[in-house]
Amino acid sequence: MRDLTRDEVAEAASLAVGDRIRHAVKAVLEQILDEEMSQHVGAERRERNPSRTGERNGSYGRDLITPVGKIEQLRVPRDRDGTFTTQVFQEYHRSTGEVEDAVLEMWLQGIRRH
Repeated sequence: MRDLTRDEVAEAASLAVGDRIRHAVKAVLEQILDEEMSQHVGAERRERNPSRTGERNGSYGRDLITPVGKIEQLRVPRDRDGTFTTQVFQEYHRSTGEVEDAVLEMWLQGIRRH
């Protein structure tokens, strides 16, 4: 087995960091989508209350191109009536911009604090 060059090590490290950032952005986006759905139906997951206005109906996966790269199989929740839309990205668009930039910046600021 041969030793890796400095450039090969730097490239491998860069790919690993990129993967971790995409994974973190995906997790944050899915959390935001879940919160949006909770607001849409008027209740948290499995919560029963009189002000509930709808029912969750699972989720679907979609790929999304972001400033940090392609996020594969982002879980997007759906409601039984089919009326849920998110503010995270536009319907039928496969790429985004400003929202992920803001999420990524918030996430990076949180890492810098720790």
